[in-house]
Amino acid sequence: MCCESKEGIQAHHVVRKTLYPWGAVETGNGITLCRECHRRVHEKSNGRGDLSVPLGEADDQDEWSFLFGLLLDDAKQRDIDQDEFYFLADHMLKFFVNVQGYEHLHEMVMRGEISRIRFAHEIWRGMPEVWYTNFVAEVVRLNL
Repeated sequence: MCCESKEGIQAHHVVRKTLYPWGAVETGNGITLCRECHRRVHEKSNGRGDLSVPLGEADDQDEWSFLFGLLLDDAKQRDIDQDEFYFLADHMLKFFVNVQGYEHLHEMVMRGEISRIRFAHEIWRGMPEVWYTNFVAEVVRLNL
């Protein structure tokens, strides 16, 4: 799905099972990659990231956003229902919110305004919401 090669296709969990084991069977957390693209994805943590380090050191959030974006693009190109074919359960969305913030995006999913896979793509595109809140608080504190 990443490079369009049809050789050596392998399944890949976007959010690794060791980090969030309940996402192992979510269709929206899986993508097919050729052997080479799959190897590149696993170069950083070899699939066994250190859970004692902050999220972002063992996992690449930009990569997650990219892969969720590929699934979103695939659904659009094939004109298939995003939530039916690339479903992410409520518990996984809540995990994302607990890590990243962006409750307003989660509320949009619950109201049916955006798909779950779109939510996953958007929430991992930037820094955590709390980072921006802390940054603004620090600027105000320092009178910058």
